[in-house]
Amino acid sequence: MKTMKQRFQSILALSMLSVMVMTWMLTFGAPAASASVESTGELNFSALSGKYEKDALVVKGVFVNISNVKVNKVEKLKLTVKDAAGNELATREWDNDAFLTGLSLEPGQSQKWDVSFPGAVQGADLKSLDVTYQITCATEKWDGRGEGVHIFIDNRKLNPEVAPFIKDGSMLVPLRSTLEAIGAKVEWSPETQTVKATKGSDVMTFKIGQKSSTINGKAIQFGVPAQIVDGSSFIPLRDASEALNCDLFVGMHNAKSMTIVIVDKQ
Repeated sequence: MKTMKQRFQSILALSMLSVMVMTWMLTFGAPAASASVESTGELNFSALSGKYEKDALVVKGVFVNISNVKVNKVEKLKLTVKDAAGNELATREWDNDAFLTGLSLEPGQSQKWDVSFPGAVQGADLKSLDVTYQITCATEKWDGRGEGVHIFIDNRKLNPEVAPFIKDGSMLVPLRSTLEAIGAKVEWSPETQTVKATKGSDVMTFKIGQKSSTINGKAIQFGVPAQIVDGSSFIPLRDASEALNCDLFVGMHNAKSMTIVIVDKQ
């Protein structure tokens, strides 16, 4: 049985988690169309990139489950693709498609999907695509995970050695383990307190304690600086993941539980 001290510590930890999640819910704000996305139902679909192939528009997209239920299959789906100016480029519907009815995703899981739109409007700027969708899913209750902040990077659950925390509206996570999970090689210069993270052709550099950073030589700003707390280095999760060409999805279930999914756009 738990002692009175252990019970108090459990209650205190739970209260701190509730405050952290509620703070994130209040400060997260509206996401950009092609960047961070908040949950709109059991299953989300987002465009990662697009290209023309002959007379068709091919969209590389991703299904993401940031809910607290398991998705067993997608029964119906309608996608509408627009460019950054809001011009409709294409639309397509599926009903009991073999791939979609075989799609099964637990909370935190994602599945990429290259989808073709024959006869799409040609010559559009495909740098920023907005995909709206109507979706019908079969779901079931999921009890696999409890309270806390659950972070998934390309279907792998991140188990940080120290707990993430929120500061000034930004969630900070352990620096090295998170960047390496995203796929970056991390180099640390203790003399200058500088971090260099290389992911493919992308190179991000920043200093501990400073908001300023560079990605491929271009200056960017973190919402809060990377910092050292109690001997551990932390980095703002959304800023770092988006700088390294990833999309971030957030599902807030209640004051004690949330799911964050990071997907590489490549």
